[in-house]
Amino acid sequence: MAQPEPTRTQRLRAGIQTVFAQRLSPERTRRASWFERETVGRLEFDTIARLNRWLELLGRIATFVWVAIIATIVLGVNLRDEVESVLNSGRPLKYVAILTLVVPTVAFFLLHSIIGFLRWRLQRELWRRDVDRLEPTEQDSEVSPRR
Repeated sequence: MAQPEPTRTQRLRAGIQTVFAQRLSPERTRRASWFERETVGRLEFDTIARLNRWLELLGRIATFVWVAIIATIVLGVNLRDEVESVLNSGRPLKYVAILTLVVPTVAFFLLHSIIGFLRWRLQRELWRRDVDRLEPTEQDSEVSPRR
């Protein structure tokens, strides 16, 4: 007995499931992008690990500096004179209080975003190499029989 032909909705659903399965497959997420192959893919494992540690330290220092700036503002340390002298040669500035809060915050978020992106790529490459190292190869399966 012949099976009925799938309806348009069933074909559409099957097509969407196929696309999602291909997009979310472990093989696709493990595969390096062009950017990763041209940058972190060329580095040695030790270099990647060292860069990851340095970027982690830089992120912690950036966080500490930002927290220290915000803490000085909250505690009432007057940075108005220093900001005016740096930005406007001592002439009074309007909105200097906003500048003392906004400029460090924007700089912190930009720096933290860049550090986060770089660490993400480095950690992805470390993970990819660990998975490749731990995956059994054909030779391993031939040498050691499964129990």
